[in-house]
Amino acid sequence: MCLPIDDNAMLCWLKNQVTVLEAWREELTCRPETSISMITRLEQHRTWLREEISRLDPGLKAA
Repeated sequence: MCLPIDDNAMLCWLKNQVTVLEAWREELTCRPETSISMITRLEQHRTWLREEISRLDPGLKAA
């Protein structure tokens, strides 16, 4: 995702994916069978996605 994205719908979709990942993380933390490595991988993906969104949406940095 190195190219600028002018499509607001795409940015909205990506931001919604962060929300989904956060909800998934919360659900996993409530399950006793969930491993720490699974939560860590999910958190790493969420962090990466948020960084990519910040690069694609300069307005987030100004806010």
